[in-house]
Amino acid sequence: HRDLHSFPTRRSSDLIAPTALKPMAADADVSFKKARIKRNTSGGVRPYGFHLDGRTFVTEDTSLTDLISYAYQMHAKQIAGGPDWMDQDRHDIDATLEQKGEPSHQQLRVMVKKLLADRFRLTFHADNVEMSACVLTVGKNGPKLSPTEFEGQLPGISETPGPGGMTIFVRNATLEDFAVYLQLIVLDRPVVDLTGLTGRFDFQVTYTPDAAQFNGHPPKPATQPSAPAPNLSDAIQQQLGLELEAEKTLVDVIAVDHAERPRR
Repeated sequence: HRDLHSFPTRRSSDLIAPTALKPMAADADVSFKKARIKRNTSGGVRPYGFHLDGRTFVTEDTSLTDLISYAYQMHAKQIAGGPDWMDQDRHDIDATLEQKGEPSHQQLRVMVKKLLADRFRLTFHADNVEMSACVLTVGKNGPKLSPTEFEGQLPGISETPGPGGMTIFVRNATLEDFAVYLQLIVLDRPVVDLTGLTGRFDFQVTYTPDAAQFNGHPPKPATQPSAPAPNLSDAIQQQLGLELEAEKTLVDVIAVDHAERPRR
């Protein structure tokens, strides 16, 4: 199984209510027990994928930039400097969890940060710059979101062809999870969640991608509809009761000082 655009980490098909794995201890010193990093030379273009397969964190066709984006919740445009191969080299990674229980996103990101420091010898310093970003807020008539019917610490977010466009299926996710998904997978700029909404939700949104999305390789609908779905911003407003608007704002930036091709 592989979702078209699978987002870290628990796959949507693995979310079964009402049972859930026992959460990993909040104070656990989290790390991967072992990690296999294999160069991906398929020459494909996005989508790349992340998911949690049992006790194994799996990435497919990912660059070092992709991994930094996930670990530090940054869009690629927020990552500056570093060697050219950071974007060009692609990797498949299977990393086994050391601790028992289901990790949170924060715990998984800590594990990936340690992996980047150990296997890619990544060092960097923080900065901030003004750039164009997308800001997610609540619409004037309020949100159209349903509390999740699932349990567990991890969301399931995937994307498949839908009526007149593409449909993003969201299960057991916070709006921050949704914002990070949009900036990692779909949009060409950072996404900032300013909704102020807490909790986890189940929803879906169907839209027509534009040429700037998906790193310039937007997927095409399975069939050509007579009435195409709205663009992403309009779809989010009409179907979710949220607003997604572009504006210039100050964002955090990672300035890479050093990185090495991974030790196998």
